[in-house]
Amino acid sequence: MTRPLVLFVTLIASMAGMARADLELDREGFDQNVAPLLQKYCAGCHGEEKQKADLRFDTIDPDVVTGEDFGKWEDVREAFNTGEMPPEDEPQPTDAERELMTLWLDAEFKKAKQYGQANLGGSIRRLTRYELRYALEDLLMVSVGEEVNRLPEEGTSLETGLKNSSQLLMISSPHLEAYLNTILSITDRMKEAAVFVPNEVHADIESLNVNPPESFADEGKKNKPAVSQVEREGKGVVIESGGYIDLAISSVSKCRFDTSISVKSESAATVEVSIGFQYSDVDPRQNVVNLGAIAIEPGEELRTYSLSSYPEVLTDEFTKGDRPFFIRITNKTKGAKDLYLEAFNYRGNVNTDLTATLVPHDLDEAAVESHVRQKISIFLTKAFRRPHSEEELDKFFGIYERSLESEPPAVALLSVYREILCRPDFFYLGLPGDLTEEEKTNYQLAERLAFTLWCSVPDEELLQAAEEGQLAKSSVLDIQIERMLKDERSRRWVENFADQWLQTSQLGNVAVDSNYYPRFKDPIKDLMHRETYEAVNDVFRNGSPALDLLKADHVFVNQTLAGFYGIKGVRGDEFRKVEVDEKLHRGGLLTQGTFLIGNSDGMNSHAILRGVWLAEAILHDPPPDPPANVPPLDDSIPGFDKMTLNDKLFAHRDNEGCRSCHQKIDPWGIPFENFDASGAWREKVLLISKAADQTEGKKRKKPVFEKSYLEIERESTLRNGTAIDGIEHLKEYLVTHHPRDFAEGLVERVLAYALWRD
Repeated sequence: MTRPLVLFVTLIASMAGMARADLELDREGFDQNVAPLLQKYCAGCHGEEKQKADLRFDTIDPDVVTGEDFGKWEDVREAFNTGEMPPEDEPQPTDAERELMTLWLDAEFKKAKQYGQANLGGSIRRLTRYELRYALEDLLMVSVGEEVNRLPEEGTSLETGLKNSSQLLMISSPHLEAYLNTILSITDRMKEAAVFVPNEVHADIESLNVNPPESFADEGKKNKPAVSQVEREGKGVVIESGGYIDLAISSVSKCRFDTSISVKSESAATVEVSIGFQYSDVDPRQNVVNLGAIAIEPGEELRTYSLSSYPEVLTDEFTKGDRPFFIRITNKTKGAKDLYLEAFNYRGNVNTDLTATLVPHDLDEAAVESHVRQKISIFLTKAFRRPHSEEELDKFFGIYERSLESEPPAVALLSVYREILCRPDFFYLGLPGDLTEEEKTNYQLAERLAFTLWCSVPDEELLQAAEEGQLAKSSVLDIQIERMLKDERSRRWVENFADQWLQTSQLGNVAVDSNYYPRFKDPIKDLMHRETYEAVNDVFRNGSPALDLLKADHVFVNQTLAGFYGIKGVRGDEFRKVEVDEKLHRGGLLTQGTFLIGNSDGMNSHAILRGVWLAEAILHDPPPDPPANVPPLDDSIPGFDKMTLNDKLFAHRDNEGCRSCHQKIDPWGIPFENFDASGAWREKVLLISKAADQTEGKKRKKPVFEKSYLEIERESTLRNGTAIDGIEHLKEYLVTHHPRDFAEGLVERVLAYALWRD
């Protein structure tokens, strides 16, 4: 990591603690409308004599914006808006009284948002969709992409192209409902997976009556397995090739299955373990699913083999009803090979991966309460990005105790997590909380750093530095930034920032024409996108010079992408940094397929789109919006159908209303002309045009297409009179004459991303 990058990020983080300006409190509205309502409806339970949930409203600080009771005002607002308070058995405010309270609170919270934007760079906003995903995955330790990706995507700032501007990230009622439904869906899925139902079979084959075969489904005969091609031998059984033995289990849920068998075989053999059910006692049809195969080594000694399988293999039918379930052991060895089976053990419904992170099954009852309380405390601090009081912890632990009346411990703990994740303290970034000024500075630094560099919640080490009041010290801040950039989670910052800054989504919006470019296969797009990530990552996290993004003597490719680009000697699917010379015409963002395809129409190169992208994303000098009444392309021009798209567009720029803009845009795009719409290098322009239709009577023939090749026109003249001849000359010119423009644009966008405002 280079020192300048750490110092730069330190500067960004430090801006979170800049001095704040006071915003005027509507004291008259509070005294006349709000305070009397708090006294009338709230003080009985939250006043001088009684403070339920450790809340007292008769002495609450009325300054919502900069006062010490912001968190309490959040509680008041939520309770009034939802009708949760006062309780149903207490006197209720009239609609007019609720409106008075709501109007005053909305106005004060709007001031709090303005205060945040003015003093903390837009400090109060909701989580973006991608931040919600990463935060949930880091907190819950499960994949949630499928559910979160169904949420509406954020818009982008017209100024910077970024998605995390606080001005864009307010939340409407439908949006909030969608967020909450996503949380419910995810936690419901986790609850289903966390249910632990002991379901074990320890089969001593010697005690089983396998001759003659009987159905295990009959009541009282669950130790009598269904068999085929099985014979008794000593303590065990011999299963012939193709034969099987079924052992009954009581139930199935979509959790992990652990199986072990004690077997021997004179030659190498294969055992298949399956799980199945019979539809009913009177319906002999079976549904059997293979859990996996075990390779048996040849030998005369008995050996034990294990197999684990996961719920993805099961259909929903396996969790419906009380059916006769069984585990089937089948000798799948080809040829007439016998297999000796002496013991079989099965443990089902064991989701150890999930439950071990919640409430492990091996804890005794006394240890569970302490364990759960600690888990809630850690989760609460991470999710809210601030310390919590004992009263707050008691409140959420109370939810656990109430849930425990109807749910097992792990599921009850998930009920608490759900409650925490549905709170505004999780959804909104920048909430001041009930903290001292020093605590606010440290915890908001932790939050800002985490959501900038990791797009997620702070980890325990970052929160610990905030708790100790050390994070605002430059030496500690440097250490934390260095650590966070080395962490693989900072790839999230690289990728999301790169997508927004460089407009990579355009790549997915363009369909490359296979008639023009038969070598191009759609999966190459993903490789090009990855190439862009690796190039930006090399600068942001590895410390390479930022000007490498404009002109570099290397590329990031794997074998497939290297082959498409014409780079030899690269083998394997892994991406790596590969040196190239100028003859290959690669290196830097400008020569990456991401932008060459993304700024084309899929059939033709598009000098104007490429010029606009270069001016806007790279040079920080976006052209003005086109005028309202731009005339269409003039197809009356002689030879119009034989012209390239660029020729048609350049003819269009001769219009007086278009000329001034295009004189600024087009010279930047023309030097890209050696790259076609698939991102490949070319020496000539392929033009496919439709010949005149030919008819015979009333029968129309298929259209005839003609191919022709035109010379490349890659030379342009900039507005300052500088002549640019092709992409290599363009890259050299940018590095030499426009490094400051590039730097200013990049720095402004990084600052905007970190400060959540344009």
